[in-house]
Amino acid sequence: MRFTLLILILISLSSSGQQTIKNKTGIEFILIKPGSFTYGKFDPPYPKIGENKNFTSKDYNCAEKLAKPDARRGFIVKISKPFYMGKYEVTQEQWKKVMNSNPSYFKGDDLPVANVTWNDAQEFIKKLNETDTGHSYRLPGEFEWEYAARAGARDDIAWEDIREQAQIGGSSPEKAGSKKPNAWGLYDMLGNVWEWTGDLYNEKIFASKKPSEKGNEHVLKGASFAGDVKNATYMTHAGGPGNGWDVGFRIVMEAKNNQKNFKPATTSMFEPDGWHVSRTTHQGTTPYVQFGNGIITLKQNPYGQGGVLLSNKKYRDFELSVEVKLDSFCNSGIFLRSSESGQAYQVELSEPGGTGNLFGEMMKISQPAEAINKNKVWKPGDWNLFRIRMTGEVPHITLWINGELMWDVTQPKNDFTAGATEGMIGFQTHWSATYSPAAKAFDMSDSWKPGAEIKFRNVVIKEL
Repeated sequence: MRFTLLILILISLSSSGQQTIKNKTGIEFILIKPGSFTYGKFDPPYPKIGENKNFTSKDYNCAEKLAKPDARRGFIVKISKPFYMGKYEVTQEQWKKVMNSNPSYFKGDDLPVANVTWNDAQEFIKKLNETDTGHSYRLPGEFEWEYAARAGARDDIAWEDIREQAQIGGSSPEKAGSKKPNAWGLYDMLGNVWEWTGDLYNEKIFASKKPSEKGNEHVLKGASFAGDVKNATYMTHAGGPGNGWDVGFRIVMEAKNNQKNFKPATTSMFEPDGWHVSRTTHQGTTPYVQFGNGIITLKQNPYGQGGVLLSNKKYRDFELSVEVKLDSFCNSGIFLRSSESGQAYQVELSEPGGTGNLFGEMMKISQPAEAINKNKVWKPGDWNLFRIRMTGEVPHITLWINGELMWDVTQPKNDFTAGATEGMIGFQTHWSATYSPAAKAFDMSDSWKPGAEIKFRNVVIKEL
């Protein structure tokens, strides 16, 4: 089955701990949380006494006198709402997917798209918005751009950081993300291509407290590969149209949750804010959960103690797609319509063992199922795609692994306590340690070898 008009959500944490998302077009975004910064603070540098042997005291006094009137205290800018900023500038590959063209002078799918006017960027955004019912896209405002570029820095960027982060002083743009990201995981905020913002240029060196309502061009930020350190700063407040061949953009994504009667077509499953670790499950309450590079990793922590990672949202009728990679001798499962304590229909994940089998977790189900065709398509030690459909008050559940049908089961009755018809999606880390002689009666010590881990990626949920 092919999903249409869906945003494929791949959520992880960047190396800086910022939440990241990738949409269907392949554009990655990083969550920028609310905060504040000082905009336009400027202390013009001037030579101090003794710094230049060719200067007289009169020269030093004159330099100070000329510089001080241009000093600016700046003003506080508050970013009151979170937003998602493009992790990279929009690339030529992404542009072609949406626009079926490529205006760039320097060609390359992984290069930033360039030779783009402000109106061109708006047309791209318009078409992107038409394909995504769950989010809206736009250019960042200048203050949003600078806040994200600063990534918490109070002062302007240091020379050392410019050398590590900025794509400047070259004859052509470079592959997106070729240099070090800023502290929040955003790449190429400085250099590579100038970036359009949504604000009008006020014909001044710095922006005003209130964005201009009049102007002939829009603000450009960040400098380009053809620039130098003078423009490769957070503070540069430039106006279009620029050279054309070195002007591109990155975009902001926002949810449309404020729309009346809006129901998202998909739900993010790799968003740390949308997950929680169960504190009541018998598996344990301290599992190791790590988000990074589009992958969620589960381990025991401490060894012997497991747990369940649960979605905050509950689901009734849905289709779940997820790729799984599991080490040998670890025991996990995908929980369907789970309760907080982990009562659920479960698709087993255990190698060697019963991977793909259906049974109950903390309950006996009426009709278990066995993945008898698994060995036809299973890739040991590699990523394997699970697709699970669950519908109906009395559950009808179907599983495919790597496109091969494993089973299609309609239960004769609803097996949940109190007849629950919805629940959370969960990923399990099975407990294994036995801490007392009495526990030996149910010894699971061989179910999870030390250091073993299970990974999940490319999770998509379509509510039916």
